[in-house]
Amino acid sequence: MTQLGELAAAVLFVIWAAVLLWHLFGRLLRPMRGERIWMLLPGEGDGEGLEATLRWLAWCREGGVFRGWAVIFDRSLTPQGRELALNLARRWSWVSCCPQGSLEEWLSQDEEP
Repeated sequence: MTQLGELAAAVLFVIWAAVLLWHLFGRLLRPMRGERIWMLLPGEGDGEGLEATLRWLAWCREGGVFRGWAVIFDRSLTPQGRELALNLARRWSWVSCCPQGSLEEWLSQDEEP
């Protein structure tokens, strides 16, 4: 085999390996269809960071990486933090709020949030 043939074979192998790794990496990051994945976000104080986290999850949903729901559970939210959490839940249909002290009951429900 000539050097040009060996180079072409090596380039094709590298391309094939990159496509295979890209596919496998995507399968690892993307949940299987039908799985119920809930992202639990602890709400504390004035809700600092909730909006940024939900924007990131929205970006992941647009890319098809995250297909589940986000649940903001009231760990120790102030009245301003509760208002922010409710506004965020109104903004995105896949976001719900869980009142303080009822997380176990919320998670034991059989239906979508």
